[in-house]
Amino acid sequence: MKRMILALGVIAIASTGCDEIVFEPVVDWTSPSDPGAPPSPSEPEEDVEPPTPSAIAMRAGDLPSDFDFHMWDDPDSLILVFNSDVQECPPTLIEATCDNAPIWQLILTLPPELDTPGLIDLSDSRIRSRETLSFNDNGCGFGGGWSFFGYRGTLEIISTDETSLFVKLRGVLMNDQVNGDYTVQRCGAATGPATGG
Repeated sequence: MKRMILALGVIAIASTGCDEIVFEPVVDWTSPSDPGAPPSPSEPEEDVEPPTPSAIAMRAGDLPSDFDFHMWDDPDSLILVFNSDVQECPPTLIEATCDNAPIWQLILTLPPELDTPGLIDLSDSRIRSRETLSFNDNGCGFGGGWSFFGYRGTLEIISTDETSLFVKLRGVLMNDQVNGDYTVQRCGAATGPATGG
């Protein structure tokens, strides 16, 4: 490359009769000793897999004390805890803060008669909900709390047995990642009229 540039310079001098052309030395733009050099391309960041959302089901009467069980009329209500990350039994309430963003948690409480295969409109006044969301897009934001006036979207219980449920959550506006298909682990035995579907 240097020989080619030098040859072009000689040709230019010979053909134009101009003064001598001076070529600056080739600069290694990746050299950290050159303060005027553009930054070298950074190493590509490793792809980090986002957490896998999960869901757990539990009888209201068996919930840990921090769930404030007194909010439910029937201890046999089905509690579904959807979370932005993997959970273990028993489920835990999460609180949203700037320090743990981004996270989300959605808790739905269904009366025993709804713990059966079928499509459930979450605006049903018998359903209670609690959502928690923290995010860090353009600054931190967080919030959540219990609602006693139904919710929004639908929950379809495809199948249910003593150890798990398979459900589809659709139309929930809290967070795009909440909607989806879940295999829900039961913490404890099923109660109520649930039958396989």
